Amino acid sequence: MTLLKIVLNTLRQVLTWCASSRAQQFVEDHFRDEGYDEDSIYIARQAATLLAGALITALMEQILQLIATHLTHRCPAH
Repeated sequence: MTLLKIVLNTLRQVLTWCASSRAQQFVEDHFRDEGYDEDSIYIARQAATLLAGALITALMEQILQLIATHLTHRCPAH
């Protein structure tokens, strides 16, 4: 289970980085098109980063819980 946690944590970090980067770019493009100033764009980018990170973390925690539940409830081999 420890190796699985390490792999999933690494996957979470990669997904968080990718999702945050995409979210920041999306927000920046749309806010810039709408004429927002740099301070507003910066704040929106930071909010997008936090949201993406929180969503990925919650998703990975749910996956870990499902795996842990599956492993503790499986039938022992006879």
